[in-house]
Amino acid sequence: MQQDNYLWIKRLALATLTSLFLLPALQAKWPLLPVGALDGYNPNTNAEKPDLQVDDLLAGNYQPRLEAYLDNRLGFRAWFIRLRNQVDFSFFGQVHTGDVLVGQHGVLYQGGPTESYLGRDYLGAEAITAHAQRVRGVQDMLAQRGTQLLYVLAPGKPGYLPEDLPAGVQAADRGPTNYTGFAEALPKAGVHVLDAAALFQRWKPTAPHPLFPRGGTHWSGYSTTLVADTLARAIEALTRLDLPNFTTSPGEITTKHLRGTDEDIARGLNLVIRPRPYPMAYPIVTFAPPTPHQQRPNTLLVGDSFTQSFYIFYPYFSNLFSDSSRFWYYNESVFWPENTPGESHYVRELNLRQQLAGRNLLIILSTEQNLNKRSFGLIDQLYNLYHADAPSQ
Repeated sequence: MQQDNYLWIKRLALATLTSLFLLPALQAKWPLLPVGALDGYNPNTNAEKPDLQVDDLLAGNYQPRLEAYLDNRLGFRAWFIRLRNQVDFSFFGQVHTGDVLVGQHGVLYQGGPTESYLGRDYLGAEAITAHAQRVRGVQDMLAQRGTQLLYVLAPGKPGYLPEDLPAGVQAADRGPTNYTGFAEALPKAGVHVLDAAALFQRWKPTAPHPLFPRGGTHWSGYSTTLVADTLARAIEALTRLDLPNFTTSPGEITTKHLRGTDEDIARGLNLVIRPRPYPMAYPIVTFAPPTPHQQRPNTLLVGDSFTQSFYIFYPYFSNLFSDSSRFWYYNESVFWPENTPGESHYVRELNLRQQLAGRNLLIILSTEQNLNKRSFGLIDQLYNLYHADAPSQ
């Protein structure tokens, strides 16, 4: 009897091991169960199956190409990765996603914004002052052509929630930052500035809902409505145009159905169970049709990913700005509208002079971690463009 039990256990173990080897191969060849894709960038996703060539095999080129092709096609690969990530995150507080920090109370941060908060990318007072003065010069050149310039300083999550940063970051030495430098230098130079980072500090003590999500790096859907309201009033004051009206009323509060970028870091962790988020609020925004005396300004927006919130969460752009308006992501790609017939998606292929002609407004929006990019190169481009038009002395 004992021998029969022993043989049964051996057969069961052998069958289990065989299944573990065969099931991933069968899943890869004939998908048996739906397996969701991993979040984030995987360079091997589009890798093509390499042709077996003797020369490539001998040179060692075939093997890494085959490995890259098979890497993303292993059956149940996403499940295995999520399971490993979950164990390491839940028991050891470790993540396998680059540029992510786990802070106090489970608050997630990105490394880049944290480095900027510590001042690691500080440009220096002289460089910041020089760029602020150049922004003012471009602002004046644009005003002569009927275009107003508004510079928006967006808040970084580490600067807004420093109390929840990892203990090691809180203990680190913090030097001067680009945000404090630009927040002082731009207004001093006479640049039209909307300092949203300062507004967030003012709103923080009384905000009824999170202005930054626990598992995201961008301002929340709720705080987007606050910034949009302030931004609209700033645009009206600057351009002397009456924008279409919109109202904001209470909406859904949820921990289950987060929208937009309110869970962008948490999604990238690729866990089985994501960290519990804050209860996030999503107000209802209602846009009224423009009256005969109201106008949607022809606007060019140049900024980073924080700019996307104004059309990801709510359709502010399409309701407040004219159909000719554009959003240039990092001054590199046309991100909104997504498809414009007959117009290149790449900013470098567009005629800058023509793109600015007839605009009512240019908005440059940058969060702290991108201030070292000095207006994404746009100010220097415009300065050189319009400076060349000036008559020689």
